[in-house]
Amino acid sequence: MTEKTISSSLNNIDSIEFHQQCLKIAIEKGDRTEQTKFLSKLANAYQSLGEQEQAIEFYQQWLEISRESGDSDAQAKVLSGLGNAYQCLEKPEQAIEFYQQWLSITRRIGDRTGEGIALGSLGNIYELLGHYQQAIEFYQQWLDIARLIGDRSGEGIASGSLGNTYESLRQYRKAIEFYQQWLDITRLIGDRSSEGICLSGLGNAYECLGQYQQAIEFYQQSLLVRNKISDRSGEANVWFNLGLALEKSNQESEAINAYCNARKLYQEMGFDTNVQHCNDRIELLWHKLALVASGFGFWRRVSGLWQVIKSSF
Repeated sequence: MTEKTISSSLNNIDSIEFHQQCLKIAIEKGDRTEQTKFLSKLANAYQSLGEQEQAIEFYQQWLEISRESGDSDAQAKVLSGLGNAYQCLEKPEQAIEFYQQWLSITRRIGDRTGEGIALGSLGNIYELLGHYQQAIEFYQQWLDIARLIGDRSGEGIASGSLGNTYESLRQYRKAIEFYQQWLDITRLIGDRSSEGICLSGLGNAYECLGQYQQAIEFYQQSLLVRNKISDRSGEANVWFNLGLALEKSNQESEAINAYCNARKLYQEMGFDTNVQHCNDRIELLWHKLALVASGFGFWRRVSGLWQVIKSSF
């Protein structure tokens, strides 16, 4: 846990104690407006701490009051929070139930932005459940709304979600189509983090199609972006995927170099399992080369490869 995360957690704990005191006073005074204010703060604080059951308890109290007062906007917020909490608890049926209620309210009050996000949340749940066709239907509705209201960020995320889902269905050409749309939007709005993820998605889709050179080019672009924004975990993953693509295209020296770069980053972050994966690929590739090579060419290639491997230790 980082110092920033610890500080944030301590701040949340302090705010919980304060808000609980304020809630108690609001209940004693019978002030429903103040009660909803502090119930919402407590629910959000517990959710940010990962204590979903506690968050649900306060969301439910907030929901009861918002229904009594007929506050549709508040109900939408609560139902969204309840859906998120149950999704974090890996209880998809309950999450879907609350997301559906949230969606119904957004449509009733004409909140198109909220409607799109609710549709995206439902799409995400169904995607996680492996119900890809249903996920696509929800994501497509979200995409249509985002385009209609000019929500470029929502349009990009919906396009990326469709790309992910089509990739899960092994419809890689369709996935590339939506990833490319997402990429155009990320560059238009300057979302470098999403741009790096999208470029990786394109690389993976082309790799699955056996078009390794295109995959390599997109992975290399992703590396540039992730290095620029200091996304070390993402950079390490892309180096590893680049190694796989290079290996499949018979570029052994470059593949080993990519695996070594991935390993270095994983080591720095303490990701021991990932480090072992890199070592396994390097060892397998080394043995493969040793078996197939012969004569002078063998010693020349071994010498070059050994210099690459030795420099990474």
